[in-house]
Amino acid sequence: MAIHTLENDTLKLIINELGGVIDAFQYTHNNKCNQGEEHAFNILRPRTKLSENNAGEASMFPMVPMVNRIRGNSFEWLGHQITLPIHSQIDPDFFLHGDGWLTHWQLCRQNQQELWLELAMTSDIKGVFHYQAKQRFQLEQDSLIVTMTVTNLSEEAFPFGAGFHPFFHCLPDTRVQFLALGWWREDATYLPIDYTSVIPPLYSFERAKPIPKIWLNNGYRLDKSGVKATLKHGNGLLVTLISPCNYLQLYKPVGQASFLCLEPQSQAVNAHACLSSFSSSHGNSIHESLGLTILEMHQSMELTMTIKIDSSLYRRNSND
Repeated sequence: MAIHTLENDTLKLIINELGGVIDAFQYTHNNKCNQGEEHAFNILRPRTKLSENNAGEASMFPMVPMVNRIRGNSFEWLGHQITLPIHSQIDPDFFLHGDGWLTHWQLCRQNQQELWLELAMTSDIKGVFHYQAKQRFQLEQDSLIVTMTVTNLSEEAFPFGAGFHPFFHCLPDTRVQFLALGWWREDATYLPIDYTSVIPPLYSFERAKPIPKIWLNNGYRLDKSGVKATLKHGNGLLVTLISPCNYLQLYKPVGQASFLCLEPQSQAVNAHACLSSFSSSHGNSIHESLGLTILEMHQSMELTMTIKIDSSLYRRNSND
């Protein structure tokens, strides 16, 4: 596996071709501790097991050509029942998060002076899909911008979705905030049910608040402006996640977790399972309620995610 680093005076980014993932994303700003060593604050949780090649241990991984899970691991499309493959070592029941994060990506372009690089991968699963995905990572002053482009290489149209799965590093006093139009509860198989515009206070982040210690694995529908979520750490560092995506998935385990996943997604989780309720007509369009993008051969879709760092009130402390 090949590792690439992008770094400016403020930020440091480490990218891994295996899975097309981020292994580390840090705020550095040339801060020095008392011993003269550089001090860094992890914006994203660093890869937790350096000796393992599991993309799920990374700081962020791509979700493509679909996100999360699909009920029954199959769906009807153009009169055919599409059954998705299973990677049993990852999940015994689902084609979890697609296959982009399980694939070896390759460096195709880079510009160290402008601080960007591009990775690409191709996947071809007979009878299901054939596509290419590219990711462009760029540092721009106090921001990381990731752009993913997905192109259908199959002769048949296919309903595509994609997303980013970042693990944001959290302190015990981190506060999170974002607006949502509604949310989905989850069932015992981690799939969404019962969409409602009434969000219970415990699951609402309309006002900035500490991260609950409960299990979180819920999808939120956002307005047309997309994702704008903030994490304000007790050390004064403000992290803002921005994306035009209209869906956001939250995940964290039970207890005082050291991370929170805020996942911008182009589609709602389990959208493919609802395709049979739509008309068979298709084109380069987005289903209004579920976000799937129908791509004909050689058509592409694109999504972006920006992580912006405001350090104007930052003060280093021992809890970082």
